[in-house]
Amino acid sequence: MNRPTNLLEARSVLIGLDFDNTIAGYDRVFREAAVAAGFPGAARAATKKQVRDLVRLSPEADIAWQRLQALVYGRLMAEAELIDGVAEFLAECRRRGWDVAIVSHKTETAPHDPERINLRHAALAWMEAKGFFAKTGFGLKRTDVHFCATRAEKIVRIGALRCAAFVDDLEEVFAEADFPAGVERYLYHPGQPLPTGAYLAFSDWNSLGRHLFHRLG
Repeated sequence: MNRPTNLLEARSVLIGLDFDNTIAGYDRVFREAAVAAGFPGAARAATKKQVRDLVRLSPEADIAWQRLQALVYGRLMAEAELIDGVAEFLAECRRRGWDVAIVSHKTETAPHDPERINLRHAALAWMEAKGFFAKTGFGLKRTDVHFCATRAEKIVRIGALRCAAFVDDLEEVFAEADFPAGVERYLYHPGQPLPTGAYLAFSDWNSLGRHLFHRLG
């Protein structure tokens, strides 16, 4: 690991990251899965949200969407993409000697998945394949990954880890009354316009990283 020569001079910083739609991107996977599931209009959808809105117009509405989510986060998880800029962000954290923790609201299985695939195992396998746990990769340990069954549990874990900052794609996480004070809030929100709230919003990881490293560096 490329850390400062004198580790006593290294500043101890822990950055917390959400997983789904923050690190792992699913826009293409959802689009292709929806088309294969009988929603041809999804071929024109650019984002997961557009796919969701289309699928929810079907007679099965949210059940159809939950079934599609179960497929993508389970059997098709290996097809997810590492979002642009995440690799560079993690590499810079490692260069600085900063720690990274992934805190994800993810149940073990999805109720509408007939295969009952363990979603957490699928996510860990994806991270393994992307070099998250490799010494020559991002250098995280599996114990740096925390899966939580509820959003409330996720909020508690972020506080317990004493993250200096947390990055998430959901505004609702930062709007929670129990979100720990003192943790800087960074919203990853691809596209414009950027929302405003009790967080700093960025449309790409490069600009988010530049701001975070300058602020905490």
